[in-house]
Amino acid sequence: MTKANPIAVGDEVAYSAAFLRSTAQQTGEMPFRRGIVIASEPLGDRSLCRVRWSDGQESNVLDANLARPGSRAFAEA
Repeated sequence: MTKANPIAVGDEVAYSAAFLRSTAQQTGEMPFRRGIVIASEPLGDRSLCRVRWSDGQESNVLDANLARPGSRAFAEA
């Protein structure tokens, strides 16, 4: 399924509430982690995003597991 407003390079992101709950990480530091998408590659009907986190680390994250802070996916799922 294609998202109406997909995560794009340059977006500020955090892990989505649904992802955090599904991995039992809804407490601790993970819900507060923020980053910027620095690259994105198609992966089937999704995208694999390269995120540079505010602590300087980088990681690859599936776009379905990311949300823009303040968005509905950030707060609930």
